Amino acid sequence: MCAAFELNSRVIRPGKRVGVWRNAQAEQLVWAGFARCEVLGWWKKQGGELVDVPADRFAERSTRDRQLRWDDLPAGFVVRGLVAAPNGTPLLKIVTRASTEEELCRFEHPRMPVVEAPLFSAAAIDVSAPMDMQGELF
Repeated sequence: MCAAFELNSRVIRPGKRVGVWRNAQAEQLVWAGFARCEVLGWWKKQGGELVDVPADRFAERSTRDRQLRWDDLPAGFVVRGLVAAPNGTPLLKIVTRASTEEELCRFEHPRMPVVEAPLFSAAAIDVSAPMDMQGELF
């Protein structure tokens, strides 16, 4: 599911503001959950939009020992996100897919973030400190 990701040595977890590329524009959105790639059609019918989430690496939490397992993103790639605004406020969902057998053995987690070439940009977006100091959503 992507328990965390890192960009420029900053670890980002659900509930925090994240810099994303949406329609070739940089934005900051709150990471508010996950969207399974198997139901992206439903999300899109609800007005969801795919976005690029720049990251250097991501982590999954092992279901066996609860430890984070980290992996680097290939250079120039991004974590796939989806922006949904069910109550009018745009929120970021990280798109996930089923783990392969190899990933399941390595990460000990059944879901992985979708890592792809960017639709818009893989350039890092600076998230200002005051916005990042808000309370957790979860």
